[in-house]
Amino acid sequence: MRTLALPEGPLHDAPVTAGRVWRLDLVLVCITVFLSPLNYLRASFGYITLGDAFAMLTLLLMLVQKRLPLYPFGNATAGWLIGVLMMTGGLILGSAMNGNLVNGLVVVGQYCFSLLLLPVLVLQRDRDEVILLIKVFVLSMIVVMLHGAYAVSYTPEDLRFVSRNGRLAGLVERENATAALAAMSITFTLWLYFVGEIRGWLLPFLLAPLAWGLLLTGSNSGFMLAAIGIICLALFSGALGVLLRLVIAVAVLGVVVHLWGHLFLPEIFLERVFGALESGDVSEAGTFDDRVALMREAFALTRNTILLGLGADQYRVISAYDAPVHNAYLLLLAEGGLVSLMGHFVLVMTAIYLAFPVWHRQETRWFGVLTLTIVTMFAFAQMGITHYYGRFWIMPWLLAISASVAAGMVRAR
Repeated sequence: MRTLALPEGPLHDAPVTAGRVWRLDLVLVCITVFLSPLNYLRASFGYITLGDAFAMLTLLLMLVQKRLPLYPFGNATAGWLIGVLMMTGGLILGSAMNGNLVNGLVVVGQYCFSLLLLPVLVLQRDRDEVILLIKVFVLSMIVVMLHGAYAVSYTPEDLRFVSRNGRLAGLVERENATAALAAMSITFTLWLYFVGEIRGWLLPFLLAPLAWGLLLTGSNSGFMLAAIGIICLALFSGALGVLLRLVIAVAVLGVVVHLWGHLFLPEIFLERVFGALESGDVSEAGTFDDRVALMREAFALTRNTILLGLGADQYRVISAYDAPVHNAYLLLLAEGGLVSLMGHFVLVMTAIYLAFPVWHRQETRWFGVLTLTIVTMFAFAQMGITHYYGRFWIMPWLLAISASVAAGMVRAR
C-alpha cells in the first residue's frame, strides 16, 4: 500500500504480507462490510440481512481463533457500553410500561447486534486492515450506485429500487439513506486519496458513480451532507493546500452546474434539489413541509416523555400522521425518554474522545480527521432518519472510529 501522503513513523513500520491480509477472518469481515449497504438482501420474516449471516460466521471464527477483542474501543469501551445500556434501557423501560414489550425487545435486539457485535468484528484491527475495509465499503457503494443507475435508466418501473416519483432507492431501499451513504463514501474516497491509498488518476473513476448516484436520489439532505463532509475533511485536516484544492474544485463545479446543469443533470435532481437551490425556497425541497409537521408534533409529545418514553416503535401508533418522526434525536426522546437520548450522546462523545488525541498528533492527524468528519456527518444525517440500527448506518460509523482506534493502538505500543 502507498503511504506517500503520511509522514514516516510507527504507523508504517509493519509490512503487509499476503498471509496477514488474507486471513480467513479478514475475508469474512470484508464480505460483511461489503454486504452492509445491501439492505435488499435480507430475510422475509424479519430484519436479518445476508451481511448479518456473514457477521455471525466471522464472530464464530474469531471466537474459535481466540481473536475477539475484549475491549474493542480500547480505554473508551466502558463509555460505549454505558451509552448502549442507557439508550436501550430507556427504550425497554418505555416499552414495558407504556408500549409493546415484544416490539421493544426486537428493536433493542437490533441495536445490540449493531452496536455490540459489529464493533468486535471491525475494531482493534491494524491500520492496513482498516484501510482495506474502508476500500471494501466504498467498492460496495459503487456497486450499489452502478446497479441503481441501471435501474433508473432501464427498469424505472421496478419499485424495489426506484420510487414512484423516479428517485433512486437502490439496494439500500431508501432514497435518503442511499444519498447519505453516497455522501459518506465520497468522503471516504477523498480521505483515501489524501492519505495516499489511491492514485490521482483513479479518483475521478471512483467519485463519478458515487456522485451520479447521489444526484439520482434527488435528496436535498444527501447533497448537503456531501458538502458537509467535504468541508469538514478540509477544515479538520488543517492543511491549507487541501482546503484550497477543494474550494477550487467545488467552485468550478458550482459554476458548471449553474450554467449548464440543465443539460446533463438528472431530471429528479433538477426537480427536487436544483430548483430549491436556485429559488432559495425550501418548500420546493421535496417533503420538507411534511417533516417539519412531524417534528412539531414530536416537540409537543416529548414534553410528556422526559422521564418515561412511549416505548420502542410506538411513536407511529399515536402519531396523527401514522408515521415516526424523521429525527433520531426526537424519536429517541419520545420513545425512550431522556435516558435514551443521553445514551446516544454518550456514544457520539465516545467516538470524539477516541478521535481527538489521534487528531491532535501531526503524524496521525488524518485518521482523527476521518473519525471527526464521519461522526459530524452522521450527527447531521440523524436529523432526518428514524431508528439507526440498520447495518448500513452503523458500518460507516464504525469504520471511521476504527481508523482512530488503529492509530491509537500503534502509538500505545
